[in-house]
Amino acid sequence: ALPICHVAVSSRFGVMVCGCICRCCGLLVLFLAGLAGLLCIPQLEVLYWQTVEKYIVPDEIPLEPSTPVAYVVLLLLGELSFLGKHGPSFLESFIREPFMANALNSFDGSGHLVSMGQSGGYTAIRTSHEANKQMYYDPSTDRVEDLLIAIDTNKYGSCFAPGVLPTALQLGTSDPRWWQMRDLWTATIPGLKRYPPSVPELKLPPGFHQDKFCQELDGFSVAWSGLLRYQDPMKLRPDQLGYLVAFNFNYQLFGVELTQAEMDLIAEFQSKIGQLIGFSQTGAPVPESFAARSVEVQLALRAAVLKGEWSKQFLAEAERRGMDGQGSLMNAIVSLIVAGMDAPGTALYATYVIEKLNSDRSLLPLYKKDPEAFNLEVVRLHGGGGANSNFHAKKTNRWKLGSGKVVTEKEGSMAMTNLVVASYDPAVWGGPSKDPKYASKFIPGRENRERVISWMSELGDIRKCPNMTGCDAAPRFCPGAELTQRLTRQTVDFHVEKCMGKVTGKDEM
Repeated sequence: ALPICHVAVSSRFGVMVCGCICRCCGLLVLFLAGLAGLLCIPQLEVLYWQTVEKYIVPDEIPLEPSTPVAYVVLLLLGELSFLGKHGPSFLESFIREPFMANALNSFDGSGHLVSMGQSGGYTAIRTSHEANKQMYYDPSTDRVEDLLIAIDTNKYGSCFAPGVLPTALQLGTSDPRWWQMRDLWTATIPGLKRYPPSVPELKLPPGFHQDKFCQELDGFSVAWSGLLRYQDPMKLRPDQLGYLVAFNFNYQLFGVELTQAEMDLIAEFQSKIGQLIGFSQTGAPVPESFAARSVEVQLALRAAVLKGEWSKQFLAEAERRGMDGQGSLMNAIVSLIVAGMDAPGTALYATYVIEKLNSDRSLLPLYKKDPEAFNLEVVRLHGGGGANSNFHAKKTNRWKLGSGKVVTEKEGSMAMTNLVVASYDPAVWGGPSKDPKYASKFIPGRENRERVISWMSELGDIRKCPNMTGCDAAPRFCPGAELTQRLTRQTVDFHVEKCMGKVTGKDEM
């Protein structure tokens, strides 16, 4: 009888433990739901963020980034209210959500907000339009060379092919190598120009299906469709649109028509970049097989570009300048694809514009009247150009934050720009009364539309430069600023012509 009794007691104990765990989980869910509900009340949400800034954020930003656990927990709890708007990527609301900047008055004063940086520690993030301009327009600004997006290239450099590092994304305008790269690109890649000698028509890639292209975009939501349709919360655009943009991006830049297999290699490379960000954020070692495959894919992409005549001109010009031709080509391919092709970049930009038109088809006449004005307002409010950059603070600063708290940013500490939030700055976009609500409105054709700073410098200043290298009016900007606008318009025009008005499948949402 004893074994039977023992089993019965163990069984009852297991049920009790399981029930206790279930109740605790239920209480946690109720707590999180209640907190999210409370934070939907604007006054409480403002109070929450101001309290966190005043009493949790340190008075001095540490030189060595370390993850502040208490702050991260409060940050994630506060961001629950953004779940509906941003979907699974609500965890990045601190660099995407203008409400937080307004709640903390961080457009005022010095124009800063202290939050998590891409290196994992506290960072003084430039949130106002003017604070971002000060970073990008200073020719002596120094980038963080060992950080590619959020990838520690000191630790994970084995994942990149020879010649790739440092990419143009890692070098500051204070570095002669940056100007050397940019000037080579300007001299050899006519597709970067605002008015290239010829603009190729949009080409359909191999394996492209127009009906599927239309169906995938019908009801597509950047926030939620990746999870609901593809079970991939990081997927920000549909497959067919990605293929269309990738094919034309590489054709207009490098003069090559990629095969389906080569476009799949690009998709694999982009996936590996995402995985490397994950490795870097957790500090996990990368398997040797992963690093070897990553390099193999990059070399295969270079081989695809070398098939075209354009590559011969590029190599000859690089070598004429005393540069490593093959390494410079590898660097250009990786830099331009990572920064400008997908997300952030042209594919995401086009997806946002199409999502806007599909959500309100009465906007179509407005788009047709002035596509540039329409698209610039979309990129301002949603992103799709640049997102942010990592710098070292040039000197020790004391910043008075919007809540009144004063923080010290030491010379050499991590600093970050935020082009997404800066695009909501009421001082620029709020009209005569500098109204945050007016700044958040979708108003294509604003008189100051060329002040959009989504490509690191104001578009109007970029267009003052004689070429895409940079000039005194705009020392640093995204070299693909004009290409991404042109290709986005071609992609959206194709969607308007071929898809709008068609009866297509409905989104799962």
